Amino acid sequence: MKQAGLLKYSAAAILALQCVVSSAADNKPSTVGSITHNNGLNSNGVLQIATPTILRVTTSKPLPPNPREALIQYDRLIELNPDPVILAEALRRSADLRVQMIDASGDFNEAELRKAIFNYKRLLSEIPTYQHNDRVLYQLARAYQLAGDNESAINSLKTLVASYPDSLRIGDAAFRSAELLFASGKYDQAEPLYRAVFNLGKENPLYRTGEYKYGWTLYKQSKYEQALAIFIPILDRDLPAGELTDSTSLQAAPTVKGSPYVAETLRVTSLSFAALGGGKAINDYFAKSGRDPRYYALLYSDLGSMLMDRQRYTDAAETYASFIARYPKHTLAPDFQTQVIAAYRKGGFNELTISAKETYVNLYAPGSAYWGKTAPPAKVLAEVRQDLSDLGSYYHARAQKTPLTETASRQADFSKAASWYKKTIEAFPDAPQVAATSMLYADALYDGGQTEAAAQQYAVTAYTNTGNPKAAEAAYAGVQAWQRLAREVPETAQTPALLQSIAASLKLADTFPQHPKLSAVLARAANDLYAIKDYPQVIVVAQRAMQKSMATELRRETQGVLADAYFAQQQYPQAEIAYTALLPLLETTDAKRSVANEQLAASIYKQGEAAREAGDLRAAANHFQRVARIAPGTSIQANSDYDAAAAFINLQDWKNAESTLETFLSRYPKNALAADADKKLAFAYQKDNRPLQASEAYARIAARSTESADTRRDAAWLAAQLSDKANATAPTARAYEYYVSNFPQPLDRAMTARRRLADLAHTNSRDDALYQRWLRELIDADTSAAARTDVSKQMAAQANLEIGQIAAAKARALALSMPVNKSLPKRKSATEVAIASFERAASYGYANVTTAATYEIGMVYRDFGRALLDSPRPAQLQGDALEQYNILLEEQANPFEEKAISIHEANLQRLRQGLWNDSIKKSVAALADLSPAKYGKREQRENSYDSLR
Repeated sequence: MKQAGLLKYSAAAILALQCVVSSAADNKPSTVGSITHNNGLNSNGVLQIATPTILRVTTSKPLPPNPREALIQYDRLIELNPDPVILAEALRRSADLRVQMIDASGDFNEAELRKAIFNYKRLLSEIPTYQHNDRVLYQLARAYQLAGDNESAINSLKTLVASYPDSLRIGDAAFRSAELLFASGKYDQAEPLYRAVFNLGKENPLYRTGEYKYGWTLYKQSKYEQALAIFIPILDRDLPAGELTDSTSLQAAPTVKGSPYVAETLRVTSLSFAALGGGKAINDYFAKSGRDPRYYALLYSDLGSMLMDRQRYTDAAETYASFIARYPKHTLAPDFQTQVIAAYRKGGFNELTISAKETYVNLYAPGSAYWGKTAPPAKVLAEVRQDLSDLGSYYHARAQKTPLTETASRQADFSKAASWYKKTIEAFPDAPQVAATSMLYADALYDGGQTEAAAQQYAVTAYTNTGNPKAAEAAYAGVQAWQRLAREVPETAQTPALLQSIAASLKLADTFPQHPKLSAVLARAANDLYAIKDYPQVIVVAQRAMQKSMATELRRETQGVLADAYFAQQQYPQAEIAYTALLPLLETTDAKRSVANEQLAASIYKQGEAAREAGDLRAAANHFQRVARIAPGTSIQANSDYDAAAAFINLQDWKNAESTLETFLSRYPKNALAADADKKLAFAYQKDNRPLQASEAYARIAARSTESADTRRDAAWLAAQLSDKANATAPTARAYEYYVSNFPQPLDRAMTARRRLADLAHTNSRDDALYQRWLRELIDADTSAAARTDVSKQMAAQANLEIGQIAAAKARALALSMPVNKSLPKRKSATEVAIASFERAASYGYANVTTAATYEIGMVYRDFGRALLDSPRPAQLQGDALEQYNILLEEQANPFEEKAISIHEANLQRLRQGLWNDSIKKSVAALADLSPAKYGKREQRENSYDSLR
């Protein structure tokens, strides 16, 4: 039995060895690296960096011609449980063959794979001292990976690395385990394994790959600076020689030393810098490291490009800007700033784009510090020109879109636009579009409130840019700018601005005679000339303007300023003609029509004034009267009519003066001049011998409360006197009554008025009651006067006299009748009243009144005595009784006659005082009648008078 077993064992061993020998030398099985060739892919949709196919470290034996038979033999040998050396070989070879068969066929045979894994593990467990256990661990990892058990594969490879540091397979094992960990996202575990590969040195065939993947594990763990410490040396070594500045130069350069992933290294370097903060991180890294690699420009360029691809536009722009910040004088600086602009523009960041363009222009425009005296290349000039254009347009458009209420913002943007337009012109003075830019520059200045600068720039645009199609438009805009400046500046500075506007207007007219706005420009210039009081030029320019075709409204305005200029020049006949021409151009409802009509009236009136000053009053009056005919209803018409009347008065043309003043008062009863006109009319009537009309006029004057007291009093007196002169009784009485009631002072004139009223009542009206009333008022006025005058007292005395005469007449009218005892008291009382009045009259002491009163008293006594004698006798008396009655009556009457004689004699005695008047004469006649024996003869009377004298 033992021999049979031994023979069986020997046969199996020999057969197994033959299978091994017959293996094909060229059949090289796949390695773990080839299976995991995608471990370096990061499939996140954004970035994919693949690790290259891993090189095979060892070769497997070729499969025997009949591998299945070989497996049977190996398995039989294992069952025989030979010595450890043979068992180890059998276990290893059977496991290797199974793995090779699965790997070669591509068919997954789980049972066979499990058998292979079992054999590897058994070998390691039962024969730990087997000299090829490093290979066993390596192949076990391969089997685990085929089975999909990456974790076990990793552990197997880790064991190999840890247990067999001197194994030839340690690099491959470390790398393969790291790859599996990397693929599983276990970057922290993969890191030391990749580092182990890296630490094996450059002689290790996996050195570069391990180095590259080591950097990736650091990157994956956000150890960006450590990753850069790996990637930067790779780039230093593998990038083409020379200073690489951009991706284009990189792509054009050949790969160095067979490195298959320089581009990927550059990419992950950019990712690392992006994670650290972008371009600023590059600057910081270089500053910290103390050196700038030869390809530093490439790093900025690639990072910016990558960020652009990932639509991180602001980060890309910052990266490009960081290059400029670190290398401001670099030849590529303008290109990098162009990239900044492109990044912001692609991202839709308009304001940042504009800011970047501003930076470009400020840094790289001709004459900047960057260029010094060197002329920029055409590429830069083109960019500067475009940027300047864009900057001006941007700020101009933004200002125009800003609400009008945001004044400060609008003006700031207009000012910025103007600044960029100015720089454009200065940088490219010969550019074809300089005229258009100049116009935009002026517009921006104008809209930004820099009115004077705008006006000056419009002039430059209009008159210095040859062939400018907008020259005429610019010239007109310049006029408008000066106009606005005149409105904006303080009043003291308006004249210089208007002079500029006028000069610009006239230059436009001379340069562009066919300008569609020419008439309007000249019209405005005429107005401005009027404002600064250059009236001769107003006339010249206004007439020039009206030679052109003009809209009705503009013609109205220009005709008006022409007329006003004539008026201001005191050329009143021409002004009249101009205003007359203006009126048909104005609608009847236009408020300006009334103004023009007023000026027309004033022009005519001024001609009247001129004629009056020249002494031609007749012509003056004619001009003044023309105002009412040509410009009726104007405010100056009243004055004009008044002045016409005054001229006629000075000419003593009373009829024309009267008619003019009558018309004036009928038209303007409430005019301020109406009162004076009324006075002049009264004067004219008076001079024209029309007392009644004059009286009426003076009466109106007297009744006006606005007149002074003296004027009213004098007018009232004249009204009464002139009416009296016209023999108009009733108006005269009313006039005197008005005077007495309103003007009691001065007393003498008022007393005279009362006297006249008494006379009118007595002689004209025959109104005794009224007559007596005024007589009593004369007396009362004198009595109550604070300062009686000689005139007032004399008139009062005369009034008392006349009242006495009235009373005496009434007494005489009272005839004695039967019974006498009843009628006699009435007669007596009436007689006493008369005597009292006469005595009061005499008491004033005025000779003419006293003598008259004395005479009247004598006559009253005489009449009373004779009334007694003439009284009827009782009818029953006859004969002696009647005789006795008559004697009795005579006795009663004689004292009255004697009293009368004595009174008349007293009057006669005044001859001694040198008095001789009608009243004394009448007393003499009465004495002759009363005492004929004594005074009856003429000769006796005369002798008596002579003796009395």
